Amino acid sequence: YDSGNGTINAEVTGRTTQIEVNADGTKTMLTGGTKTVYSWDTDKGGMSQKTETVKNHSEVLKNPLVNLNEEIQRLEELLKSTSEKQSKHSNLLSNTLHTFRAVQGNELDLYRSELKALKLDFDEHLRTNPDSEIIGELNRINAVLQDFITDIEQNLRRTEQEQSVILAREKYEVDKVLEIDDKVKELKKTHEWFLELASLSPEMREQLRHDISAIEHGIQVAEESQVKLKKWEVENIKQGHITDPFVGYIRQVIITTEDDPNSIQDESRLAAKYPNNTTIVHMDINGNYKVVYGLKLNEISKGDIKVMINAHGNPRGINNRGIEEIAEYISIIDRAIGEDSGVRKVSLLSCSLGGVYAERLLPELRKKGVSNTKVSVRLVPVIVYANGRKIMSDSEEGVSGKYRSSALKKTYAFNEKGEIIPVDSYTDEHYDVSLSIDKDGSPKIERIYGNQRLSELQGALKVFVKAEGLSETEEMLHQFKDILPSGASIAHLSIKTPKDNDWFAQGNVLQQTQNLDNFGGRLNASVVVYSDSEDAQVSLAARNRDSEVRIVKGDTHFVKDSLMSKNVMVILELGGSESNQQYLEFRGDDFDADIHVEILHGGVNQVPMTRETLKNLDLISQVTQQSIADIDIIVPTTKNPSHYLELVKALSNKYKVTVTVRKKTGNTASVEWLSKTPQDSNVIVRTSPHLAETQPHNDQKLQDWDLPNQEQINKLKAESQKTKPQLANHDHQVLIQTEPDDNVKDSTLKLALKHPTQTTIVQMQKDGTYRVVYGTDLDKITGRVKLSVVGYGRKTQEGGDTLGGRSATELSTNITKLNQALTNDATIRHISLVGCNLDNPTDNSTSTYAAQTLQNLKEIGVTSTSARSDYVAIGPDGRKLTSSTGTDAWKHKDS
Repeated sequence: YDSGNGTINAEVTGRTTQIEVNADGTKTMLTGGTKTVYSWDTDKGGMSQKTETVKNHSEVLKNPLVNLNEEIQRLEELLKSTSEKQSKHSNLLSNTLHTFRAVQGNELDLYRSELKALKLDFDEHLRTNPDSEIIGELNRINAVLQDFITDIEQNLRRTEQEQSVILAREKYEVDKVLEIDDKVKELKKTHEWFLELASLSPEMREQLRHDISAIEHGIQVAEESQVKLKKWEVENIKQGHITDPFVGYIRQVIITTEDDPNSIQDESRLAAKYPNNTTIVHMDINGNYKVVYGLKLNEISKGDIKVMINAHGNPRGINNRGIEEIAEYISIIDRAIGEDSGVRKVSLLSCSLGGVYAERLLPELRKKGVSNTKVSVRLVPVIVYANGRKIMSDSEEGVSGKYRSSALKKTYAFNEKGEIIPVDSYTDEHYDVSLSIDKDGSPKIERIYGNQRLSELQGALKVFVKAEGLSETEEMLHQFKDILPSGASIAHLSIKTPKDNDWFAQGNVLQQTQNLDNFGGRLNASVVVYSDSEDAQVSLAARNRDSEVRIVKGDTHFVKDSLMSKNVMVILELGGSESNQQYLEFRGDDFDADIHVEILHGGVNQVPMTRETLKNLDLISQVTQQSIADIDIIVPTTKNPSHYLELVKALSNKYKVTVTVRKKTGNTASVEWLSKTPQDSNVIVRTSPHLAETQPHNDQKLQDWDLPNQEQINKLKAESQKTKPQLANHDHQVLIQTEPDDNVKDSTLKLALKHPTQTTIVQMQKDGTYRVVYGTDLDKITGRVKLSVVGYGRKTQEGGDTLGGRSATELSTNITKLNQALTNDATIRHISLVGCNLDNPTDNSTSTYAAQTLQNLKEIGVTSTSARSDYVAIGPDGRKLTSSTGTDAWKHKDS
């Protein structure tokens, strides 16, 4: 503007960083720069300026308006001048030209230090030469230097940010396969990292928008899974007993996909077989998981891993899971165990999947990086036995209970050409040694794991044997035992017998168990024997090193247990289901007297038909020809009296012995319910089980309690039509059922039979939530009310009393809440505490449960309470019976 003497009508625009001109004529400035517009103010006689918003900016410019070739050319022209006014600048200009030429042939970022040093020199030179005749040219070169330095620093920041994004995304991928608690914690950290990166610039925020959204969704899902997985059941795994050696894999990982009682039981049985080499993972539908047993996945030693999918299935697939989801679950395990390890075997335990499922799964696994693995499937239903061994059954083909069957189990893998092919399901590669019998009867070593020499074997060995006859096989094994190095011993034998030499074709089951026990005992090894024949009589025979022997014939297990009493046969019946299994247990030595038979029944849904029990008793003849002395039946509930009345009559008529049915009340305790001697014309019904309990209180939610069934309601209605005595001193009674237990429910209903028209039955959980299930609604009751609280009497660890799991204070709170539902026309006068051993001075001389309850409830009108210091049971007619022992001498007391 030349102080107003030049061109004063023009605006001059200045920018503090690089720009480039776009194809449409617009300009884009490097992010971080500013744009200032200068003009001449004629009124003031001076310049004015304003900073404008940059319309277009970018982190990276493709064609910035800094032409290095042009700058080098201009420097060369400056240096050619011999003018005196330029001589004092020549060294600085020469250094600048040298640096620019170096930059021209290389990356700008490599010359950061040189350019910064040169810029400092330039700044100092300009400070000491402010009046140079080429000051404009020097300022322009200095500005170019600043542009270069700005470019370098922005490039560095951009590179650091890009590297941070890469690292954050890599961490996110690692977070995805962490165990649920760690996953939630680490995802939140990664989320904070992404937010921090996004705050650096609008471009970065847009770039990370999808990442942030995905991780926020992942945190939400993970937190929901965290809550659900904590609620899954977990069973204790049996440890400390002698187990078979685990060969071929470093570890097995069991993935359980549902919180299902059968699945949880199966996982514990599978783990108990190899407790020191197993990790159990509970994994939900989202792929989130919790390790509930064994080493964490990142703690597993490097090596080959076997994954077992523990899930229900059918010919259509695995329940509630797509094949891609199953592949993802296996991939999560593969990634979580880290490098130098890998999933080499996938065993699908689901029933009846079929070979096509494995052929479909293998490509999905390869897509997810799990390529060098085999997948095995069962074509029929699968049962996991208590010893962890898996039995396949196929009733359609007449095959029941096959331990190993190439027809019922298929395994697939990729070959070298990438084709999916079937492979042997039962190779000997996971044994330390594979043996057969040579022509001269000596041991023939087929292979040794890891191609070791015999002299290199150490420790407890797992040995596979292609057997002949029992005696020939034992002789060969003793020879092999003699040639083993001193540090090695046979621990487990897996013996496959030939089709034409069945070890169990002769003798009864007792002799067979004795023979197998002696065989294993002489070799000091656990033994599993199975036949190569699909129609073998015995599907599996096993001998543990504690001398327990199990022989499986179809659905029947014969178990020799040395801890049992002599001349006793225990039959566990699991009827009412597809498997319909039965277990016959005995001590294993010869029976020398008539036998005592105990029949054990499971839950209501597992009670077999009478004809099935009679058939199962016939199985005793396969063990011994001794006669039956008497029969005890142990049941968990008295819910099915008609069945057991029929069963007792049938057994008594057939065997002419005393038959007794006992209700289980604890781990070993039981009370007599039904009985019949040969002299009795009818079955004698004893009192119902008493209200003492050793099991903890079950605080089940009220909506899950069983309501009185229609048969029970009909009986109450029928009794209400009969002439009954009126309640003494009261107008109405309210019965509170405090526990969901069958016995408590039945006892409450029997109490109602005495006065059905004057009774209301209330079911109440521990927190006081209640519902009326029979009789007059609470707000319709009038007059004097008697309240009976029915539940188990228990002792706390401190020696105090509880009724229905409640202390005296908690019960008083429950009753106070119920009292609020009554109208002013009704008053609770008396409370009867119907449970065993309350206020028992023998057990607790300071026990005052009833007194405390009365004291707490005086304010609502209660004038008396009653409790019993003996065992209490409710008779069929609704009368309360007491006994000092809980097993006999029951007597009636007016309450």
